[in-house]
Amino acid sequence: MPEPLEKWQEHLEGHFSALAATRARSGLPIFALEHGLTESELEEIATQLRSRVRSGLRLAPHWLLWAIYSAERGYAYAGSEYWHSFEAATPGWEYADRYKLAGWFKKFQQRYNGVVPSGPWAEQFRIIAWPITHAVLPRYLQRHFAKLLYELRFSLASLTSIAPSNIGRLVAANAHGSARFDEFLQQEELVGRIVLALLHRDPREGEEPLLPSTLDRITTDLERVRNARDWLRETGRVVSDRFRGIARGSSPHPGSPWRSDGGQSEERTRPPDIKPRLRLRFVGDDAWSLMLDVPSFRSLATLDADILQFLRRTRCTLNGSDGKRPAGWVLSGNRQAVLQSWPDPERPLVSFEQTHGVLDHLVASDCRMTPGPIWLFRIGRDGVAREIAGRVVRPGSDYIIAGPEVPSGLANHMTPCRIDCEGIRGWRLSVPNTVPTDLAGFLTEQGLELARTIRVWPAGLPGRNWDGEGHSEWLTTEEPCIAFLPDHAVKTYIISLDDKSSTAIAVDPHGGPTFLRLPQLEPGPHILRVRAERIANSPEDVTASSQEGHLELTVREPEPWIARTTSYAGMVATADPHDAGLDVFWENQFNLSVLGPLHRTVSASVVLEDDDGDVLLSDVVDSALELPITPQVWRKRFQEFLDRKGCAWSYLAASAGILKLGGQELGELNLRFEHEAQPLRWVLRHDLNRLAVRLVDDTGQEDGQLKCRMIPLQEPLSVSRVEASNALREVQVDHPGGLFIARSGNHQDTIMISAGLTAAGLGGLGVTPHFEDLRANPRNIIRALRIAAYWRNARLAGFLAHARRQQVVEGLMFAIVGALCGDRWVAAEKSFLSNSDRSQVVNQLKYAVGQRGGFTAVLFRDAVLHAGSFEELASWYADLAQRYDVCGDARVVKFALSLASQPHLIIRQFRDGLEGNFAELIKNPVLVRGARTAALFAAVELSGRPAMHPEWGQ
Repeated sequence: MPEPLEKWQEHLEGHFSALAATRARSGLPIFALEHGLTESELEEIATQLRSRVRSGLRLAPHWLLWAIYSAERGYAYAGSEYWHSFEAATPGWEYADRYKLAGWFKKFQQRYNGVVPSGPWAEQFRIIAWPITHAVLPRYLQRHFAKLLYELRFSLASLTSIAPSNIGRLVAANAHGSARFDEFLQQEELVGRIVLALLHRDPREGEEPLLPSTLDRITTDLERVRNARDWLRETGRVVSDRFRGIARGSSPHPGSPWRSDGGQSEERTRPPDIKPRLRLRFVGDDAWSLMLDVPSFRSLATLDADILQFLRRTRCTLNGSDGKRPAGWVLSGNRQAVLQSWPDPERPLVSFEQTHGVLDHLVASDCRMTPGPIWLFRIGRDGVAREIAGRVVRPGSDYIIAGPEVPSGLANHMTPCRIDCEGIRGWRLSVPNTVPTDLAGFLTEQGLELARTIRVWPAGLPGRNWDGEGHSEWLTTEEPCIAFLPDHAVKTYIISLDDKSSTAIAVDPHGGPTFLRLPQLEPGPHILRVRAERIANSPEDVTASSQEGHLELTVREPEPWIARTTSYAGMVATADPHDAGLDVFWENQFNLSVLGPLHRTVSASVVLEDDDGDVLLSDVVDSALELPITPQVWRKRFQEFLDRKGCAWSYLAASAGILKLGGQELGELNLRFEHEAQPLRWVLRHDLNRLAVRLVDDTGQEDGQLKCRMIPLQEPLSVSRVEASNALREVQVDHPGGLFIARSGNHQDTIMISAGLTAAGLGGLGVTPHFEDLRANPRNIIRALRIAAYWRNARLAGFLAHARRQQVVEGLMFAIVGALCGDRWVAAEKSFLSNSDRSQVVNQLKYAVGQRGGFTAVLFRDAVLHAGSFEELASWYADLAQRYDVCGDARVVKFALSLASQPHLIIRQFRDGLEGNFAELIKNPVLVRGARTAALFAAVELSGRPAMHPEWGQ
């Protein structure tokens, strides 16, 4: 006979009380998953709990059992919908019951020092954050977690403190790929404790971060996941000794001969290396493009949680590049950029949109380029020219010299070349093995040094980015080996690392190279100074008895390979935004740029996967995209792909998408896009003959705040109410679809669903929206603009959704313009937009303006001359309207032009005074028609074709 729930409640209360007492000394929190129950016991309890729900009995007496039950559902969470699976497994569970769970978990926290959800994710998902947090490590995250620990095994092993928050910060700063995984890692304290539990196998009594049976369960599940067992074992092997050595604080660094006092090595205080590198890439026809490689700022992010959050939410700019990089770009796996103009040496190469005391200081000092007025780049065997900061020129090598002007009287060994950058000139230098006197003199005049002393190179493992002039990059796991070979008689090398104590090394008496092996070094820049004691040719040869030089060794932690990056020089891709989700990618709001050898082709294909990793769709976007690929080319090709009917519905069930770029010997790039689940979101179910939409509400807002609306595709201004209870169950979508809006507190989701044909034949592909007669009333027009914003910003789902939304948005704008300018104007404007030969319709448009004389003539003659930006056109149009007595209020003129050219911004830009401004426009239709004329002409000037609105990039 099953044990009654009351007995189980009593037993588990005692279990958690004892666990809390044991763990009180360490202060470690407790998880509901640490119940210690077997599978059969869990099923026995779950069966009785479901029976009580079906019978409508009170749930509160067994609150602890419900907390455990919901944590178990959290452990099985697939990452998309918690409540849907919870309700399916618990028949009779009511929507309102979910609010009780948060109270029961808070009771658990107060009684037993239970873990509390934290971080931005927990703030958004206020209710499900409790059971998922108490599930410790849900199954859907386990493979991601094991892989990330494996990638960070050397960084974990080098930590000098194992405080959970420090470990969690390190893991969070180096995460990549899944948006849901990133959200989980925002709980840094929790993440750090899980890492300790998985890797720290010998805690003292009372300091176990997890109940042993719970840890064994998670470990067993992890080992069932593909590759995870090997990843965890290898990670445990790397960190085991050093984790044990620092279990109570910090440990000395590994033994090293390079010590400041001959005893223990100094504590790790070396700042992370964030100095960007400049390089030139050959693009053909004696032309080079300037590339900037920015090191990952993850090493900075691990120093402080505030720095990590600042980098995640703040955009940055690059000195020499237009526009802003998206927030988190310096933490991403693709930090290469092509610069359009030569950087200003007086400014940092990287700067942030907002200020931050610590970062501003580091960026100002470490993110600067080499001072000018000329810069030297050595051409490597891979065809890439890397900057030589020391300006040392070696015989037998080729260089690019960049400067503001090409010097007169170029030497015989130099030829001009082109650098595709504003404000810089270039010439190519080929240095012969025997340097003539005139070339040596020329180099001296340019501030370059001709080297002819000791050859130095990385031996054994090749140093990354070795430039041949003393700079190389190493990992913390490597022991750099350097070789020296003089071209003259040398007696001894005096070596010092970072200006610490010196070591003398004898030279090979047989004339061979001398090898120096360094220990593993701490992350950051290091200077190895070498002084060669020369053998004097005579007793008087004293001044030439020694020569000194240095090598720069940049040491960093191993950086895991990320699917959206490549180190291969043949093909470089830039993604904007770098962390785009699946919705952004699929709605064609993603900018892709791919650089590579001119006229070579790459193939592009798309794969969509569900929660289990099963392939829903695998199709080719384009089999022969010619390099370089610009964002405009990519968007055009991808839109053609999206318009295929077979691709429309696979996206709805996908949790991730992969864009694969294949360039044969140029390499392959994979860019992954995760579906970013929002607390309030519409989900769709598509069968062969039926389409339904259902609302998922994980906001945790109180009842009564949830509002749902629906607008039919054929009636874009007709808003109807949808009962929240119906939306949470399921609502059928009738052909040809519509707009569904949900709002709860500060959360909102809007989706436009396109379903089925509107008629037989090709005519059924489009829609014919019907707009109620918009009267020239400010409130009516403002309402129409707000509704247009919903249509414009909605997520898209279904066949031809993009094209049909375009029809609706354009129709709404014509309705608004018609209310202000009249039907005759709308007819003239539509004729202008549909006719590629402007000369045939310009007179019709000019006549429709309705203002004779100079205003119309100057408007049609000069508007295109001021189309460069909104500000320029607005200033010119205000002067024109005042000069011909059309309107003397510059504020109203600007409002009219904003409505005419960028209506999607007008409510945000003119939040105050909307009704008053529209009242002025209603009284002055000529002003609005003139503004629309200027906007139409600007659109043609900017895009080369008729369009409703100019593309100024707002």
